[in-house]
Amino acid sequence: MKTVQKRKGNNKINNLNRMKRGVLITFIAVLIPWILQAQTTPDEPRSLTLEEAVNFAVKYNKELQVSQMDIELKNKMVTEAISQGLPQINGDLNYSTNFKYKMSFPGSSQSTVLKDQSSVGVSVSQLLFNGQWILGIQTSKIAKQIAAQQVDVTELDIKETVYDSYYTVLVSERLMKIVKENLQNMSEIQQHTENMYKAGTAEITDVDQIRITVGQLKNSLLAMQRTVDVNYNLLRLQLGLQAGTPLTLTDPLELFLAEDKFLKLATQKFDINSNLQYQLMQTQEELQKKMVGLKKWAFSPTISANYGYTYKILKPSLDFSPKHSASVTMSIPVFSGLQRKAQLDQEKITLEQTTLNKSLLEDQLNLQEEQYKFALKNALEDYNLQKDNIQVAKKVLENYRHKYNAGAVSSLDLTQANNNYLTAENNYTSACLTLLQAQTQLEKLYNELK
Repeated sequence: MKTVQKRKGNNKINNLNRMKRGVLITFIAVLIPWILQAQTTPDEPRSLTLEEAVNFAVKYNKELQVSQMDIELKNKMVTEAISQGLPQINGDLNYSTNFKYKMSFPGSSQSTVLKDQSSVGVSVSQLLFNGQWILGIQTSKIAKQIAAQQVDVTELDIKETVYDSYYTVLVSERLMKIVKENLQNMSEIQQHTENMYKAGTAEITDVDQIRITVGQLKNSLLAMQRTVDVNYNLLRLQLGLQAGTPLTLTDPLELFLAEDKFLKLATQKFDINSNLQYQLMQTQEELQKKMVGLKKWAFSPTISANYGYTYKILKPSLDFSPKHSASVTMSIPVFSGLQRKAQLDQEKITLEQTTLNKSLLEDQLNLQEEQYKFALKNALEDYNLQKDNIQVAKKVLENYRHKYNAGAVSSLDLTQANNNYLTAENNYTSACLTLLQAQTQLEKLYNELK
């Protein structure tokens, strides 16, 4: 009977253990995919428009994440500056012994043994007035503002690189597509030429000439593929993705080539106060003004109050020290060997340098605007020219193909026309990229890379 009960008890325990394992396995099965998804979110396959790519980079770019940590660092510095003016409370525990030393009095045979002493105490100090502390808090808050502005500048730089990389990938893919189509057409012409040679209507030199052109196109296609791969990896790096992560750009190149947009940007008025670098310089000038004030307050007195309480655990027979004590102290700087004066003069000189640098930056930004607008206008003119050249080169190539098939022109004439067409396509692609980069530079200057 006891054996049966024991078996039943063991069965219950086993069933309970199996139930626990089942719950644990179910929990793990649900949790692991969620953890893996959370960990691999930035690295999953992506199909991105330009706007989505920029937003993704702002969220996951590692350089920007490091820069954003500076804001939290400056927050801690503000807290540190404020805490210096808050009450400072310290506790202490003391114990002293004289190793039972006997103290005798002059002219008397009596002596007394010095007792061990022990006490516990607490002291509170409070800064009542200090000009440097007040101005130091303001200075640390400005430093926090500078950190936030530097994050904005870094974010704008990252946006610019994402714009340029996105455009570079698009124009590289376009050129690769052109080369691939051209290779297919020339391969068909090569097959046609070989058939003509077998039929005795073409020279072997015609076959060799077309074969050389096809070989060159194959090499060009391989080189273009490597270029596209490199540009994709560069974009992945800027987006915070791992190399090899599947990535597709969904915006077509034609979407960014609307001429009216470039013309509007080329005539836009520049508001220098919207430029992030200029805003940062203005804040730095404000910070330097506070630094001058900080050094001026070094000549002012400092007033502080202190309170202490001591409780004697072990005390001598005669104890004349009070339990409570308080004091107010005013510290007045009198003479420091001209050190404070020299420090104040240094900050004044630095302020003058900062003001001059701000004026210099203003001149540089205005000059940049003129240069960028000039570059944009030139790029737009070249883009329109190269777009027309493509149409002409394409018509010439088609004409030569028909003439070649009819035997009216040689293979050398055909390959030359084909090379001219590819050169026109390459020039057009370069003009597209130059135009888009010129636009990006100007939009960055205007702080309009949205």
